[in-house]
Amino acid sequence: MPSTVAGLRHPKGPPEPEASQGSGPFLLAFLESSVGSKLLVAVTGLSLVTFAVFHMIGNLKVFQGQQAINDYAYFLKHSMGALIWIARAGLLVVFALHITLAIRLKWRAVAARPVPYQYPGSVQATVSSRTMIWTGVVVGLFLVYHLAHYTFAIVGGVEVSPGKVVNFHDLADGSGRVDVYSMVVAGFSNPLVAGLYIVAQVVLFIHLLHGIQSSFQTLGLKNRRFSKAIKTLGIAVALTILVGNLAIVVGVLTGTVPPLYPKV
Repeated sequence: MPSTVAGLRHPKGPPEPEASQGSGPFLLAFLESSVGSKLLVAVTGLSLVTFAVFHMIGNLKVFQGQQAINDYAYFLKHSMGALIWIARAGLLVVFALHITLAIRLKWRAVAARPVPYQYPGSVQATVSSRTMIWTGVVVGLFLVYHLAHYTFAIVGGVEVSPGKVVNFHDLADGSGRVDVYSMVVAGFSNPLVAGLYIVAQVVLFIHLLHGIQSSFQTLGLKNRRFSKAIKTLGIAVALTILVGNLAIVVGVLTGTVPPLYPKV
């Protein structure tokens, strides 16, 4: 006769959790809820802003010359090893969550109110807040192009000598490393490419003007005491990213960051 002792539980022991109370169902319910989605949009948004600031700071090394930015690029690609790919994968997940959840929240809001208000709440809203979804989509599409342009070098090339054009990744400096400096100069020497980057940075600026402040508000940190400080911080960070990134493009166009090849 089989023993049933193993299946007995002490009457004063902890209750056995139900399947619906596990971490998996909780996380799914959190993602499905509007509150959870808004919190994740805020957290992922601030994470992306932090990355954008450090990415800009690293790229500004182009003003220090070929050696400085190539050393920085070599450190990221080789000295960090697998960590750089883990970071890239994490950023991809964060970005995907941010834009997916934001679009879903917008779709739910529209579906919940198919008939517009007689007096729309957007009358007093800023251009930045009214266009968050569209500016976010534009920034997302630009990011795809940016990765194809510089990270994977699918588009673009450098004319190292009359009639000889090489891929970005085939450029090498005196130490045999990928010449990131010449990649940047070659890319922004094309007026159409430079114009695209300038427009994209302006769109990103508009997105961040509302996005940063909105993230702090969603996290419950924007109240009457800190409202002005957070607004100032949001504007300052958005403006810093805009000026820093545009400085690189303008620096190439004006010759402040000169080419190393006869023609790029």
